[in-house]
Amino acid sequence: MNNGYLFAFITLVSWTVSTFVLAKLSRMEAPASINKAALFLSSFLLAVVICIADDLNPVQLFTKPHTSNWIWLGISGIIGKSIGDYASYQSFRILGARRRTMITTLTPGFAWLFGWLFLNEHMNLFGMAAMLLTIISLLLMINSHLEREEVKEENYGLPLHGLLFGIAASALTGLAFILSKKTFAETGKNISEFHGTWIRIITAFTALLFFDIGRRNPIVFIKPFLNKQKSGLLFTGVLFGAVIGLSFSLMAVTRMNTAVAFTIFALLPVSIMLVSVVMYKKKVSAKSYLYSLLAIAGVMVLIWRNHFK
Repeated sequence: MNNGYLFAFITLVSWTVSTFVLAKLSRMEAPASINKAALFLSSFLLAVVICIADDLNPVQLFTKPHTSNWIWLGISGIIGKSIGDYASYQSFRILGARRRTMITTLTPGFAWLFGWLFLNEHMNLFGMAAMLLTIISLLLMINSHLEREEVKEENYGLPLHGLLFGIAASALTGLAFILSKKTFAETGKNISEFHGTWIRIITAFTALLFFDIGRRNPIVFIKPFLNKQKSGLLFTGVLFGAVIGLSFSLMAVTRMNTAVAFTIFALLPVSIMLVSVVMYKKKVSAKSYLYSLLAIAGVMVLIWRNHFK
């Protein structure tokens, strides 16, 4: 097993932590404010990490990347972080952590589609069957009358709206990572994956600022998070979601097939369910456990797909 798989599973653990934190925060503050505050904090934390890990000074953060890095990673950041994260926070607010993460099972399909269109990535029949097994198993977890009724009772929005925001977030995330991978494929690794993640985030944050200026909206996003509880949730969510999770996810997709990486990431609903049961004592049906086991089996087949003859 190469390092790509290790990095993918580190991403899975990190995103599990950040999911619970950001889902809670999304019901305490407006998604637009969370998006800007998270990008702002992420850019500073990642800059410190990069300067230490890559032995760069602050000026080199801007000068070392090639023009192609800024173009492709910048576009990726705007698509995935400016727009995609906003849609994701909206979906979190309506559906909650467990239900929202179920929709991430669609991301591997979008990743495969965009990888085929932009990078000519291919997969054998065993890999495609494993992806379908994982995605179908996890999607079956969503299609529950009880789940839909619980969303209506929580009264943060209509289930359909939460679903549409979640689908949009999955599509934009898949496209964003393909564009990120494209820049490394074209220019080589003249910058680290952490540096590439920083470019995505700083570009996304700048784009949101210009958008607010163009709409003449007040650029206020720090004040709501001066509250101790909210600031703690924001810092934890950013640390595990962007600094650790996003960076390791980019390290994973640059070392392995993008659709494979995203199928591992798509196990997030399973990890969320397990944490909900163990830590929060949530009751889960026997069918949900069965679908989870099938999803895990799909990922294992996906990892070892090239060993099947």
